[in-house]
Amino acid sequence: MTPRKKVLIVDDDATTRLLVRKVLMKLDFVDFLEAESGKEALKITRKERPNLILMDVVMPGMDGYEACRQIKNDPKLKSTVVIFMTAVRMDEIDDRIIQVQGDDLLRKPLDASELYFRVKNYLILLMPKNDTSEREESSISELMEDFNPCDEGEYIDLGEGFYYQVECKSLCKNQQNISLMKQEILLLEAFIKYRNQVLSYEQLLHIIGKNGDSTIANLRTLIKLLRRKTYKGLIQTLPSVGYRFMLRRI
Repeated sequence: MTPRKKVLIVDDDATTRLLVRKVLMKLDFVDFLEAESGKEALKITRKERPNLILMDVVMPGMDGYEACRQIKNDPKLKSTVVIFMTAVRMDEIDDRIIQVQGDDLLRKPLDASELYFRVKNYLILLMPKNDTSEREESSISELMEDFNPCDEGEYIDLGEGFYYQVECKSLCKNQQNISLMKQEILLLEAFIKYRNQVLSYEQLLHIIGKNGDSTIANLRTLIKLLRRKTYKGLIQTLPSVGYRFMLRRI
């Protein structure tokens, strides 16, 4: 039997709360809670301990950023998944979400399919491990265990003047080295190995989990850093699914 999960919908607009609830009603293992302000969301979160919060950004009084910051700074609540919902431009909000340790972002007007699958995927990640999940984790391990970037040669052309030096594990552009953290290297090597294939959130979380924080928020941060250090279009996002390395020059 699927364990029941709690989802808190936070928005000062009652119509939005109703829309979200209707879309997610298909998840029959979910109990819903609602709040119309950041302050009310904090109160309900401390009392009810929801597994996931869908948080509006702009609300009267305490906004979504501050509510998320307080939730993530509380040791008893920091594991709560917080997904922001906003019509604010992506480039204006992304850094703020990372600062307050938010987990994800959905754009308004909300797309029903994206909303449903994004929430469902997060809730599945929160499920306790069973035989099925152990087999899935095993298959993820098998995906990476045969990865040997040396098979690709001394260096790998990534296009747009970028290349990856295999032996010293470094990213370069026009003979200039670009600094990478260990987790960035792991992601880049996985993307190179499985170029033009979709890697799921679960697979990528397994990869970075061996060497640090394996949360969706950290994964998004690492992807953002890699995008800044490479070029537009190289790493493609597939909403609610994962990422794909669109490498055409190898």
